Amino acid sequence: MAAQAPDYFNQIQTICHLAGIRVVYTPCLPKAAISGATRWLNNTPLIQLGGRGKRNDKFWFSFFHEAGHILLHGKKEIFLEEVEYKDKDMEKEKEADEFAIKWTFSHEEEAKLKEKLPITEKGLYEYAESINTHPAIIIGRLQHNGDIPYSFGQKFFVPLDLSI
Repeated sequence: MAAQAPDYFNQIQTICHLAGIRVVYTPCLPKAAISGATRWLNNTPLIQLGGRGKRNDKFWFSFFHEAGHILLHGKKEIFLEEVEYKDKDMEKEKEADEFAIKWTFSHEEEAKLKEKLPITEKGLYEYAESINTHPAIIIGRLQHNGDIPYSFGQKFFVPLDLSI
């Protein structure tokens, strides 16, 4: 399992900047349930990520979810994650979720792994390596879906230092 590069956020910003996308970090406000947002400023797409959750699995899912909004949806819309608001388009939220799933741990990869459940941490680690993803992304999804207990695989979650 490759360790996360210490300058991962700078790398994301640089790569996205080359594609014409701005990526910024905004510290989480107390009791604010926003993990990410997408909007367009002067015809420039902006992904705004917060520190909610501060775990590698949640961070990467949020990043790809927001990237999905940019690639799939209109320039005039603003998307706030994990917040209910009047004009929230649940179909577009689902599309962005599916985009993130495709790029982090696809439904097909998930189905193959579920054939092996129950699985050991070692087996999960090996499967993650075989599909070139981080075990925490797989564990987070399986926990979210109720397929494994929240106590499973805690050592794979990496707390993110987003105090840039």
